[in-house]
Amino acid sequence: MSEIIPFPKLKNQLIQNINTAIQKEQFDEAYQVFELYEQHFAMDEDLSLKKCEVLKACGHYLELREEASILLNQGHDYYDKIVIYFVESLYYLEQYQTVVEIINQIKDENIEHSTRMALLPIQDMAKDKLNQRQLKASEILRAFKETQFEEQINLLIDLIDNHLGVFNLTLAQIIENETLHPNVQSLILEYLRLSEWSAEVKFEKLNEFLTVNPIELDGIERTNLNKNIIPKVIDQLEIDSPSSIELAKSLLNQHAIVMYPIDFSELEDETLIACYLKLLSERFIIDASYNSVNQADWDKFIDFIEKL
Repeated sequence: MSEIIPFPKLKNQLIQNINTAIQKEQFDEAYQVFELYEQHFAMDEDLSLKKCEVLKACGHYLELREEASILLNQGHDYYDKIVIYFVESLYYLEQYQTVVEIINQIKDENIEHSTRMALLPIQDMAKDKLNQRQLKASEILRAFKETQFEEQINLLIDLIDNHLGVFNLTLAQIIENETLHPNVQSLILEYLRLSEWSAEVKFEKLNEFLTVNPIELDGIERTNLNKNIIPKVIDQLEIDSPSSIELAKSLLNQHAIVMYPIDFSELEDETLIACYLKLLSERFIIDASYNSVNQADWDKFIDFIEKL
């Protein structure tokens, strides 16, 4: 029977190596020693705090955010110090709106004055970054029609991700009065929904004239296609053609975005699933038989798909 050989000196040696590396500002080396330490030993609160210092110094902001979040949820004794690392990670990850909101939530809590004074400048910098983004966004929106498709998409994603709900009226006017790519229309609707825009919006999409109230929409991720059709199509492909799944997901997700908020109202869900399976089998040469679709339904499906 093999025995586990203990290394009583290893723990102390690794801690010493971490401390020495930090003192010499050799943070990459300290990071590597931390990885080795965690393979063998549990972290205590002092080491957890030092690891946050190392992650920040190495520029590992995503890992710092996750590490600090876990420590805060565990009720770490060094809450005031950890929360600064957490907010800093968000700032360096350019999550400026989240920075502002979190500091607003915690600055009135029972925290040390020094912590409050460390957080407020970060909030000021985040607000400045948001103002810069709003200024850039306003410049693009003024000439939105002439802006390249990719830049339109990137702008809208940025507005959505950063909760910049100050352009509701502008974007409502744009979707009603400009000829736009369907993807752009979908993102504008998602922006207006998240911004709780409650006025009706009228526009043409995929040769249909639509009137929607954005605040009443379910969102792209919760359309019937995303909730009820795509999962069942993928489930079937996992049986028939696992190698086709990634390509199928890409195509289906693109359809969901382009269509939003239009549904295949002329076809029942099961029929729509069968149509998609047949379409995918033809496009990706899947060796399976999906012939349970009558010609009339197939023609309706193809007529709509060709608009996308």
